[in-house]
Amino acid sequence: MNAPSPLIDIKHVCHEYASHGHEHDLVLSDISLTVSENDVVALLGPSGCGKSTLIRVLSGLVQPTRGEVGYRGQPLHGVSPGVAMVFQNFALFPWLTVRGNILLPIEHLPPAEQQARLETVLSTVGLGAYEYSYPRELSGGMKQRVGIARALIAQPEVLCMDEPFSALDVLTAETLRNEIGRLLASPDHPLRTMVFVTHNISEAVFLATRIVVLAAQPGRIAQIVPNTLPYPRDPDAPAFRAAVETLHGILTHTNLPDTVCADPGKVVTKVDASRRRIAPVSLPYVTPGEVLGLLTLLGDEPCDVFDLAERFGREFGAVVRVIKAAELLGFVATPGQDVVMTDLGRQTVGASTTEQKKLVREQLLKLKIFDLLVRLIRVQENQTLAEEELLRELQAALPHEKPKQLFRTLLAWGRHSEIISYDQRQHQLRLYDPKRSSRGAAHTAAVPPTPPAA
Repeated sequence: MNAPSPLIDIKHVCHEYASHGHEHDLVLSDISLTVSENDVVALLGPSGCGKSTLIRVLSGLVQPTRGEVGYRGQPLHGVSPGVAMVFQNFALFPWLTVRGNILLPIEHLPPAEQQARLETVLSTVGLGAYEYSYPRELSGGMKQRVGIARALIAQPEVLCMDEPFSALDVLTAETLRNEIGRLLASPDHPLRTMVFVTHNISEAVFLATRIVVLAAQPGRIAQIVPNTLPYPRDPDAPAFRAAVETLHGILTHTNLPDTVCADPGKVVTKVDASRRRIAPVSLPYVTPGEVLGLLTLLGDEPCDVFDLAERFGREFGAVVRVIKAAELLGFVATPGQDVVMTDLGRQTVGASTTEQKKLVREQLLKLKIFDLLVRLIRVQENQTLAEEELLRELQAALPHEKPKQLFRTLLAWGRHSEIISYDQRQHQLRLYDPKRSSRGAAHTAAVPPTPPAA
């Protein structure tokens, strides 16, 4: 039996987004992936891992910074001729009717052919009675049906969908997901090859034949998981649940590596009296309130990370970042895919506001990223650090991070725990001095004194 023909082939793709000045945000790193005929590929991973960028590279909407993109064995330049895209935000023209929006990709065809295809796709998505309605008259689910019909009417070889159900309510999303699954299971429907972005594990198992698990910072392929369950798929079947549990374990291992809790403060570093060469662990982009909120949700029993995401009511990747920060600070541990409160975490939850700040401050100052910040301030002539200088240092120390976002994170934690103060008018940072505070000098020093020179 002949192997399926490759439709899309990307090799060693990297992509960077330029930011202010000389900043570059590396969102994809050395990704190689082939999409063949009859493939249904899910791109699964946390927020910020480059899923949307990757699907745009696959479809030709984004030209990668480095690497090769091919379609049917030929280099791809511009939008791929055999790919249609369904976007998360519907992307409908409000001045066109349902009919007008759907016909846009095939306006060059004869009227009879347009009408025949239109009738077929309207029947497929169940919008036959809405042909002359405007988008403002439609619900969110109906608008997304129009987007799917507009993609299908071009009879693409590959249908790409970027989180097509995430903007919909749960029941509508479930209905549309089931309908796409029905199309994939039907031997009479031409839709056979699809690539879609999701952060929903059950959705990936329900639709995909291959699941590409992406890791973040920068986005890269962690693992490709084949899914051999036959269509139609039953979410209550033991094999389906087993596949979901397997992906749970993979995602948890990918996003909560055991090395995080081993010794987060231990990083090779060489710092002289005035400059640094350091490779610190970055603090995830979360706020102190989010971490303290996580601690109040946890009880004495281990809690599954995916159950926590449901209780938070937030996307899995966002909750993982909160858990990572809590683990870096020593408040939780993550054996397997469970989250467990440490003794320090329990002490922090039960502490007063003042004592809580003290505990957070002590943990932050053990992190090399805050050690870098404090040393940079101290070596300044007047112990005042310009924001731009810190941004340059962060870019050099952590080239794959977003300096401005990391700066805001450090600022939030540093001010909350009274390690630093910030003059927003002058864009300058200083070590926090309790004597300047309106609360007087009753507080203890926020930062330990400078150790004597060796």
